[in-house]
Amino acid sequence: MILPLLLAWRPGLAAEQEQGQDQVQQVIKLPLKLNKPATEAGARAAEPAPGKPAEAKPAEAAKPAAEMGKKAEPAKAQEEKPGKAKPEAMAPGVTMGQPPARDLSQPSPEVRAPGAKPRAAHRAKSKKAKMAQGGAKAMGEAAQVKDVVSSILKANSVAISKHNPGYLAKLGDRAMPKATVVACSSPGGQLGMSGGDADLFVISNMGNQLATSEGSVEYGVRHLHTPLLMFVSHTGCGAIKAAAGDYSNMEPSIQKELDSIEIPKGIGATNGALININNQVEGAILKFSGEVEAGKLAVLGGYYDYNNDLKQGRGRLVITNINGETDPARIRELSSSGRYFHYGFMGR
Repeated sequence: MILPLLLAWRPGLAAEQEQGQDQVQQVIKLPLKLNKPATEAGARAAEPAPGKPAEAKPAEAAKPAAEMGKKAEPAKAQEEKPGKAKPEAMAPGVTMGQPPARDLSQPSPEVRAPGAKPRAAHRAKSKKAKMAQGGAKAMGEAAQVKDVVSSILKANSVAISKHNPGYLAKLGDRAMPKATVVACSSPGGQLGMSGGDADLFVISNMGNQLATSEGSVEYGVRHLHTPLLMFVSHTGCGAIKAAAGDYSNMEPSIQKELDSIEIPKGIGATNGALININNQVEGAILKFSGEVEAGKLAVLGGYYDYNNDLKQGRGRLVITNINGETDPARIRELSSSGRYFHYGFMGR
């Protein structure tokens, strides 16, 4: 009786043992659930044995990657994962505002570092403004040049209308001027010195000088054989003012011309101009002494008096020197008698 029961019990015991073995193997092979605290035994079971490579878990490998990405692991489970560091908290302390409309990577147009150059946009604007200003100035200069050329052409037409064709043909053949006139380059020193019926050989330079136009003056006297050489200055001459002051900052060529104007420093414009006239006359008498002694050349000095400094009338051309004679009474006497070839060394 016992034997049959034992035999009947043994197969059931064997089946239970086999079923238990299958269940243990199945639990070990299931994926580790991280949302529950892992026991020490489970953790040890999950760790690979030393010296053996970790086996891939079939259940995990079989899951699609998209399905694994759907469910995020809880933070607590991540912290409890063996072999991984706890992530750093990065919660913002201040809420971000709206992004600015202006690009903050570019410097502010209102503020720049001391000594820094303006931005390219400002430079372009400044350059544009300068170009506009230069264009306006150029337009003004163009209008000025147009007016000057028109005036010259108009004056030429008037001059032509005053002379017959024979007179003009003679001028084209060979100019025969009656006087060599050295005038200041300023318009104030050239009033009435355009030639015309007087037939003048006009030379202009800074300060109506002999030294800076010596070749032209000599050509007029010795090749055109003009019997009169005249030096003409005027009120407010810029060259006289410059020569009486400090002109060391001017260009070397200008300094060279001003050096030959020998007048005292600080002298007034009118007195400086009169002294300069006397110096030019004296220099010309010495240079052309042969013509002077032969009575073939008269050397005079004149002054356009726009301010009536000499009390002869505003704007009048006043003769201030006749062959070295500077006394006003004597000059009036010689002028009234027409003795322009009389020289002081000849006696009265």
